Amino acid sequence: MIYVHCDWSIIPDEIKTDLATATAELDAIADPEARKKYISDNKNKWAAVREYLSTMSHGKCWYSEARERVSRYQVDHYRPHGRAKQAMKTFNEGYSWLAFDLENYRLAGALCNTQNQEYADDTVGKGDWFPLLDPTTRASINSRDVSKESPVLLDPVDPQEPYLLVFKDNGTVEPDPDLDQTVRERVDLAIKYLGLSQSHLDGARRKTWRTCLKLIVKYNRIAKKPKGQRTPEEQETLKELTIELISMSKASSEFSSVSRCCLRAHRLHRLVMTDELAPLAEED
Repeated sequence: MIYVHCDWSIIPDEIKTDLATATAELDAIADPEARKKYISDNKNKWAAVREYLSTMSHGKCWYSEARERVSRYQVDHYRPHGRAKQAMKTFNEGYSWLAFDLENYRLAGALCNTQNQEYADDTVGKGDWFPLLDPTTRASINSRDVSKESPVLLDPVDPQEPYLLVFKDNGTVEPDPDLDQTVRERVDLAIKYLGLSQSHLDGARRKTWRTCLKLIVKYNRIAKKPKGQRTPEEQETLKELTIELISMSKASSEFSSVSRCCLRAHRLHRLVMTDELAPLAEED
């Protein structure tokens, strides 16, 4: 997972208008069952946003950074519009009023977005899960302010949260070991609920790590030589390896977060590119 900059300007005005109209029409419906039916009947309105969400993440699932390894992409409602699961057999009113809200949309592969056991021993995936650290702060249809909520799930549109994760050489994901115990426990739950720990993903990330490591070994073999002792061919190879390693860490690359962890593990922090954060500087 890396930060995803939500550039809503790329979405056509007619789609935004359709969503705003749907929100207004939904707000005029009081009956809960009628609201559910209206949302279900108008799924096409958020499906129209999918290709633009994909553009924002360079064609990657916002949660896993995978391309086509987590099945068909879906427009996920970060805050579920149906019901919100706090714990096993503990459900709360969903965030129906956010069903057509652009800012509640995330692009997710089906194996991250739906509960399944296809590539895991335990049931993983988001489904209805949306636990809060403090359930008493949960917003409701009559009190819609979500600003006081602290979700357990990591959110790729928050520039702080994706970087609570680290990836290992075997492709597994875990909380950053430097985090305190309470935060690590929260991140462990987020990994499970977002389907980030699945053998299919682990294998793909392991392959990315190995590819990165092979390049690092070649890079270090040349870089350790004094500059004056390198042949012209080695100088050119070192330049090409530098470009390739930087490219693997760019936001446009699949599993860029894995490549970054590999580079940092081998003390090549200088080659880590976090270009997805650039829009934050531009906002300032």
